[in-house]
Amino acid sequence: MITDISIQETYGDLFNKAYNITPLMGLMMFMMFSGAYTLEYSSNMAGLIKTTKNGKREIVFAKSVAAGVSASIINLSIFLAMWLSALKSHKFAGLDLPLKDFWYFGKSGSDITVLQMILIMLVTIIIGSFFFAQVGLFLSAISKSAAVPFIFGGILMGLPYMLETPLGFIGLQKYLSFTPLWGMMSCQLIRYKTPIIALIMLIAIFTAGIVLLPKVTLKAFSKEQ
Repeated sequence: MITDISIQETYGDLFNKAYNITPLMGLMMFMMFSGAYTLEYSSNMAGLIKTTKNGKREIVFAKSVAAGVSASIINLSIFLAMWLSALKSHKFAGLDLPLKDFWYFGKSGSDITVLQMILIMLVTIIIGSFFFAQVGLFLSAISKSAAVPFIFGGILMGLPYMLETPLGFIGLQKYLSFTPLWGMMSCQLIRYKTPIIALIMLIAIFTAGIVLLPKVTLKAFSKEQ
């Protein structure tokens, strides 16, 4: 028998698991980005590509788009696989329930519904995936090593996740609202009632990352050695 309580428990746990699955998302993403420019450097193709004025620009642009799309597919697949399984088991009931009814959002008092939160997260996961893709490509372009983007990209994404519990002991976990990880997993922003300044900063960070990082990556890849 399906009850509101079982639905609330299930959906509350799912939002929690959706955030806790981010280490796997980061691992898969940065494994994919880490060698993005290594092959060109190791095979000496970078020098040939750099001799063409538009070729280097096109390859950087193509890699930026491809990495963003690939990361989005990976992360959305993980997120949707979790949710569709639960929604199907509950026959898609309870999508109109407000988040304040779930233990995961208990202190937020948010009237956003489950369906609205899922749709918001689909958008922010795509934006976050493109952002982290550009970070990984930039690190790959400047390092010529697969290890550097994997380590430093992983730190950028993983550090906020690891700090949540220790910062929670002193009541400072809300400051993680300024990190790209929480911007991508926007359920965290609702859970901790993120201030508007954090949202403005996240918009600025994501815009700068997605727009400017490919240009910096092109400059790094085009640099004469």
